[in-house]
This record gives sequence, structure tokens and C-alpha cells, in this order.
Amino acid sequence: MASVKRRDHAYPLAQSIPQSTLDHEAERLERAKSLPVLRRIALYVGLGGPGFLGAALTLGAGTMTAAMISGATWGYRTLWLSIVAIGSGVFMMAAMARFTCQGGFSLLQVQKKKHGTLLGTVLAALIGVVAVAIVFNFGQYALATHLIESIADIAGVSFPAELNWPVFATITIWMTLSYGRGHRGTTLVERFMKYSLAIMIVCFAASLAVVGIDWGAAIKGMFIPWLPGGIRGIDLFIASSAAAIGVMDWIVFHYAGLTKGWGPRHEKLARIDILMGFALPFLIVNFLVVSVFAATLYGSGTVPQTAMELAAALMPLLGETLGKVVFLVGFLAIPITTTVGMGIACGIATHEAFGWRPDANSWRWRISVLLPQ
Repeated sequence: MASVKRRDHAYPLAQSIPQSTLDHEAERLERAKSLPVLRRIALYVGLGGPGFLGAALTLGAGTMTAAMISGATWGYRTLWLSIVAIGSGVFMMAAMARFTCQGGFSLLQVQKKKHGTLLGTVLAALIGVVAVAIVFNFGQYALATHLIESIADIAGVSFPAELNWPVFATITIWMTLSYGRGHRGTTLVERFMKYSLAIMIVCFAASLAVVGIDWGAAIKGMFIPWLPGGIRGIDLFIASSAAAIGVMDWIVFHYAGLTKGWGPRHEKLARIDILMGFALPFLIVNFLVVSVFAATLYGSGTVPQTAMELAAALMPLLGETLGKVVFLVGFLAIPITTTVGMGIACGIATHEAFGWRPDANSWRWRISVLLPQ
């Protein structure tokens, strides 16, 4: 097979990938056409990564708090909203896959050229990504340190948030700084995101198995649209529909694809990565979280309004100690992955905004990716 042609204008973080690695990946994709369906999907999932990175980024403290409150307030009746949200998101991400694989251009640079500095640099990069990442990371730290404190309490150890934050910082800083440091570093972060998503799904599924589920109501909630009356219903629909995809998501997917050296032969992989890595985990995690709180707190009369209050209200209902720990561990994976994803997004957007060449070994890159910290 002929060697894969490396673009002359390849994204700098991709230039550390050996040509032999790109050629081997292209050969595997070519052979995948003759594999059975399940083995083909497994291969695509293994080679994918930007989609999983996007799902881990999207499933943050805000998204999960909204899912918990939705289940506790309206039961299973709003499950259909996550399908609508991710459906519109997948359409947008599929377009991005075409830009990434067929175009190979720097999205923010082209946007700046076509639409000006205000839109391409200030609104998209500096406000839509950098400022959002910095502000939203306060919520990730608040949630993560509370969860660590709760896990320690179950173990009979006092480890309050004001003391345990270095644990969260160490894990997330290490993973964030690994991204872009050669093929191995990028693969490490992508695998971390995949495993973290798997932990979320397993832990929340185990929690749902403990509390039980009304399958009839759940299926009805997934396929029969319902909204509360008045302005509250309009607010819920707009907020939920916009929750799956934002500026940061499509920027991260685009540049993560460029970082992997994706080209025209990777477009099918990119589309499957969007479905298997981004859409499916988003749907499953949202379904599990909404269902857990619909089965436990819906109809109780009092609905906690923050993630910490919701988690605390759920704890007695999970029964034995193991059930509580499993839920908290799954929940802890959410702010960890989101903080890592936002750091990567922040580094990319900062460099694109100022026209800097990204180099994962430079101090400028390290400072940029750690701005949310």
C-alpha cells in the first residue's frame, strides 16, 4: 500500500506522529472493510478518540446537575430531550468531520479570515472557549472536591474539600499536559477518556440496578414528547436542546482530529467516532442519571437544587456502603474528564487566537492548557 501523504500544512501537534504510524493506521482502516460488523466497530472505536474526548468534555457538572434535577422534578418524561439535543449535535459534528478530514485547515484561522477578528478570535476563541473553560472549571472543582470528601467520609476519614483539591489537580494537570506530547501522549489521554466514560456507565448502571426502573415510563419518556406548561417548558426545551453541543465541542473535535493526523481516508472513522464515541455515551449516561433520580426522588415533594444536594439526598437510598461508593466514583469521573477536556480546548483556542504555533513541550502551551486550573 502506498504511504499516506502527510499534508504540508498539517496541524503542528500531528507532526510528531511517525509516518509509519499513519501508514499502519491507514492499512488497518483499509482492511476493516472486509471485517465482520462487530469487529469493524471495535476497530473503529479503538482508532477513534476525538468523539470520546468531546463526550467526556460535554458530560460535565452542569449537564449532570441538569439531568439529576430533571429526573427528580419530572421523572422520566424529559428523556426524549437528550435524543433531540444529541440529534442536532450529531448533524453539526458530521459537518465538522468533513471540514477536518477533507479540508485539513485551521478552523479558527479560516473563521478569522472570512468573518473578522471579532467573530473568529474574540467571540469564538477567547470568549466561546477560553473564558467558558475558566469559568466552568470552578464548578468542576466544587463538585469533584465534594465527591472526594464524601468518599472519604464513607471510609471513615476526614478529607475536606479545602485539603483534597490537590488530588484532583494532580490527576487533571497530569492528563492535560500529556495531550499532544507525541502519539503516545495523545493516545494516553484518549484512552483515559474512553475508560472514564466506561466507568460512568458501569457505575450509574449499577446504581440504577439498585434503585430499580419503571421501564414503561422510561420508554414513554424517550419517545413521547412532553414539556411543562408555560415559559418553564420553553426554557427547558431551549436549555436541553443546546446542552449537547457548543462552540467548545466542535473546536475540540476538529483540532483533536487534526492532532491525530486525520485526512480524507479517515472521514468514515470520524463519523463513526461521532456516533460511538460522542453520541452514544452522552445518551446512555443521561438516560442512566435521569432514571436514577426519577426512580428515587421524583414525587418526594422536595427537589434539591445543586449536584451536591442531589447526591446527598440519593445516598441513603442506595443502601449498602458499596452502592454509595460506586455512584460517587462514577460521578467523580465526570468533573475529572471535563477539566482535562477544557484544558486542552483552552490551549488550542489560545494558540489559535494569537497565532502561536502549538508545541506541547513549550511553556506557552503548558500555561495555556492550565489556565482553567
